[in-house]
Amino acid sequence: MARFLLLCFLFAAALTSSFTEAGDENRVYSPCSDSTVAIGDGFTFGIAFAARDSFFGTNRSVQYSPCDRRRLSLNSNSELAVFRPKVDEITLLTINTSSSSSSFRPDSSKGYMVAFAGAKYAARSVPIMVADNDHVVTSFTLVLEFQKGRLENLFWKKDGCSKCSGDAKFVCLNKEECAIKRQSCKNQGGQVDCSLGIQLAFSGTDKHYTALNSWYEVANLKQYSLYGLYSNLKNSLSSQFSNIF
Repeated sequence: MARFLLLCFLFAAALTSSFTEAGDENRVYSPCSDSTVAIGDGFTFGIAFAARDSFFGTNRSVQYSPCDRRRLSLNSNSELAVFRPKVDEITLLTINTSSSSSSFRPDSSKGYMVAFAGAKYAARSVPIMVADNDHVVTSFTLVLEFQKGRLENLFWKKDGCSKCSGDAKFVCLNKEECAIKRQSCKNQGGQVDCSLGIQLAFSGTDKHYTALNSWYEVANLKQYSLYGLYSNLKNSLSSQFSNIF
């Protein structure tokens, strides 16, 4: 827990010195602090990776936020990622698991993740599976729901398996999620980039009571994958540079 809080403090200090963009009036940079935001502000939240049981109390009936001081089960196998997107912008978050310089392995952290933010008004998503012994899920949609600019809820939106239907690289888990066989991933000696991609959207209202609309835009684009579009663009640019040099 001390390691987690230290990471949050260091990240907040770094953001304080680097995020001074015009239009961003939110000066709260820690994922474990409360804030109210407007459209265009930055908003800091975290994603913790750990075993599913690590997010619950001893009776397994109460789910704590990773910021809760009573939540002491996160250990050295846990991982933390912190992001600061702009409110109401459709955003693609990526976590590199494929390059030789990346030490992050979702399967080594026991395969589940929880998105979270806030202290007194702590919000957290339900745990969602990222990896098990045989599969890795690489594409997610996370919706942040605000009321009057304060985060109320985070929830994962599952779109089924239509996007990977007929693709031999994927397996449909529980008729809900497209997963890749672990042996196909680059970090397991395969050819597939199994980096995580999280499509982010916002719903509700900001502190000025203005409606947040990016969720509706994501819903209209649900047949597409931002991560797939990003990967295609990256591959296209890499191919062009290879031809030049």
